[in-house]
Amino acid sequence: MADNILVEHIEIEKEVKKTKPKKKSTTAFKKILNGEFLSRAEIIDNLPFISYVAFLMVLLISWGYYTESVGKQEAKLEKELGELNSEFFTLGSEYNRLSRQTQVAERLKESGLKESTDPPKKIKVNTYVFDK
Repeated sequence: MADNILVEHIEIEKEVKKTKPKKKSTTAFKKILNGEFLSRAEIIDNLPFISYVAFLMVLLISWGYYTESVGKQEAKLEKELGELNSEFFTLGSEYNRLSRQTQVAERLKESGLKESTDPPKKIKVNTYVFDK
């Protein structure tokens, strides 16, 4: 008797399954692609918040690009600063070499001037000329 009830119950379940309409099995990926997920009431009700979050995401991405460009520019300027610094030291040493007394004397020989061999002397005036 219990076997008959069990068999009848299984047959009834099979009939119910046959009579139920089959649901379309759409995956979440298909819903996203065809835009079906956008028409749900929860999405429509929360559209301002979703727009705000999307705006923040765009802002975050743009901030990332900005900081990357600033970093590249900073590296470029540091490299340029290093080059200018080395050029400064090179020109400074060249200036020191050319401003030595012997170098100046050699360059002035071509123009007819010559280096004085007498040391400079201090002129002492006892009376001031304009006091009279």
